[in-house]
Amino acid sequence: MLLSLTAQIAAAATPAPTFVDAVDWPANGEGWEAFIDLEQRLDRDFDNICGDTFCAGEFSDYQPLRFRCSVHRVTGVVRSCIWTFGASEVSVDPRTGYLRSDSRVWRCTAPLKDGTRLDEMYRTLAVTNPLFEPLPGGAPPIYDGLIGCL
Repeated sequence: MLLSLTAQIAAAATPAPTFVDAVDWPANGEGWEAFIDLEQRLDRDFDNICGDTFCAGEFSDYQPLRFRCSVHRVTGVVRSCIWTFGASEVSVDPRTGYLRSDSRVWRCTAPLKDGTRLDEMYRTLAVTNPLFEPLPGGAPPIYDGLIGCL
């Protein structure tokens, strides 16, 4: 009983986080649907352009992994967004038959302006091809954040 009371007091004394994942804004799990919809549309845009752009270099199979944003829990202002990608090349050693692989992960930052609110970002990117849409406040598109990153 005493242990349970101590745990409850400790939990009550723990301050609420200042920043949360966008999927948890405005409250825990409430942003999941909107954010996953945006992430899926960004992934689709990337898949459509990959062969003509980034996927013609050292690696040919770039895969978007996760797009995530941190958001101020109270104000809804986005602190930052990153999009992670993975890629690999696999080849057969003709003498031994062993497979050789080279893989890498990238962490690309979205070029957001300070003070961008998540709800404003959702409204701006509620288009068919959000990868190429300029971000709120005159910031360049998310695509521009991939140039020089991948």
